[in-house]
Amino acid sequence: MHRAPSEWMESWQYYSKKYRASDLLNEGLTPGEISVAIQRAMDACNARGLEIDEHFVPVYTRFNGGIYKDFRLSKLGLLLTFLNAQPQNPNVAAFQIEVVRYYLSRRQ
Repeated sequence: MHRAPSEWMESWQYYSKKYRASDLLNEGLTPGEISVAIQRAMDACNARGLEIDEHFVPVYTRFNGGIYKDFRLSKLGLLLTFLNAQPQNPNVAAFQIEVVRYYLSRRQ
């Protein structure tokens, strides 16, 4: 059975995203914090002219008997989301500082 190019592209966009936004729950983020961070990350992509669907694909995930909105993310999408999360979270703050230090070390 052959798929139409648009079906193939949708399938590729879904399966090429190896990460889920819900993975960030393991970093101490709440679902609400993840939602806000995803929106900020998507805004950053829009500001730079990046295609949102190359980095963020909305999906639904079953968890504890319920169905929740989630996102499949590219590596860029995952890291940009984590970078845009609340710095009161020590894991987020450490990542933000590490990114800035790396950037500064490359600029000198």
